Amino acid sequence: MTRDNINRRRVLSAAGTGIAAAAAGCLGGGGGNNSNEVHFITDYYNGAWEQLWGELESEYEGDNDVKLNIEEAGMSGSQESRLAQLIQAGNPPDANTSTFDQVADIWSTGQLETVNDVVSSIEEVNGELQPQGAFLGEGDNLFQIPHGSYVSNFQYRQDVYDDLGLSEPETFQDILDNAKAIDESDEHDARGYGLAGKKTGKSQDEYLVLAASAGIPPLGIRWKDPSAKEEFEIHFPEEEVTTVLQFCKDISQYSPDPTSIGWAESLGGWAQGQYAQQYHLNAWPVGVAAQTAEAQDSDALRGLAKATQVMAYPTWSEISADENWLSAPTPDGYHIFSRGGNVDQAKEWFKWVYGNSLEQTASFYETDPGRFLPIYADVLDSDAFKNTDIMKAHPHLYEKLKKTQDEILGNHYGSVDAANTSSPIALYMARQWFYGEMINRVVTDSMSIQETYEWGRSELEKAFSDAQEQFG
Repeated sequence: MTRDNINRRRVLSAAGTGIAAAAAGCLGGGGGNNSNEVHFITDYYNGAWEQLWGELESEYEGDNDVKLNIEEAGMSGSQESRLAQLIQAGNPPDANTSTFDQVADIWSTGQLETVNDVVSSIEEVNGELQPQGAFLGEGDNLFQIPHGSYVSNFQYRQDVYDDLGLSEPETFQDILDNAKAIDESDEHDARGYGLAGKKTGKSQDEYLVLAASAGIPPLGIRWKDPSAKEEFEIHFPEEEVTTVLQFCKDISQYSPDPTSIGWAESLGGWAQGQYAQQYHLNAWPVGVAAQTAEAQDSDALRGLAKATQVMAYPTWSEISADENWLSAPTPDGYHIFSRGGNVDQAKEWFKWVYGNSLEQTASFYETDPGRFLPIYADVLDSDAFKNTDIMKAHPHLYEKLKKTQDEILGNHYGSVDAANTSSPIALYMARQWFYGEMINRVVTDSMSIQETYEWGRSELEKAFSDAQEQFG
């Protein structure tokens, strides 16, 4: 597979989360963990994960002289503060779970371990790591043990569409029209759309996907020469950006309070039937509804899970699907910190966790069904994966994951070659929270559309200037 070749540089120093500043202050010395303890912090942690982690801990600790300390740390927007706290205290964890950009600053200062040997062991059991086109390493060195990929898409309720005679949307305007029809209908209690409007977290992703679907670079930067891919310039076109912001403003009138919606709320709200359309990842809301249905023995939730459809996110009417700037799905997985207290044992733990058997690996995707698209080649189509209890009870969940892989990822990502901006600058820009905050500002009326665009451009210019100063 192709590895992106990115020179190690200081990527996120003083970039909002405090991790970089903490890392810079703790480069000397070592971690403070006990030598026989493996500590990792994770957002792979619901009731099913907790039970599975407990079973794995018990088995592994029984066969090895090691103690597992698995700590829940929350999703994007909250885990960073916990990491910063541990690093500042001189006691970094041995590992975490996240996308790479959340730890890019730590990588840039040489504090992540290469994990090629771990990934090779996993590949022997689960098939080769699938090329993603996103950052996983430097040259031939890997710095993430991938668990799965996030593929962005649009989700809607087929039962609501059928009752109201609605068709799958092809454009932003179609989504808006459907949202209005749903919101004004007396046949369902669901609102027309669930818009993420918290300042951090899901709103960040939602803006970036909307911008890509409007045919522009989502981060507001592009290659000056797409063939050479050596130097960036700002590209933040007013018409397209204000179109995205206006769409968010318009759709917000058919949503529950957007400022109350982040990742967790978007899942709970969907399972509660609060809205009938939203942006999301893979088949995650389907899986949450299915999992809750089985826990509560609820036919209503089984019906909701089955009715939830996934499709590529519609585009702005001015562009065609092949002008979408979606570049690559985002791999999520484990990073091992070189200054942790038990690095070698952490590597052995992950070799065992994912390399013990394909059946054991497949069981991990049952804990958060639909959240991740398996990233190792043999997992998704394996009997072990298809025969997990949740997939047998909800075969439509498997069908939606296959559609995500074969159709959405297969046909709607990578259409624009210049959209691949994998680089230290892009990693830096991806952790600037102003993208999501633009949505927050327009839906709260704290700024007009034009004022928000100008504010966003100012933030973009400052961040890009900082990146250029650091990277030359």
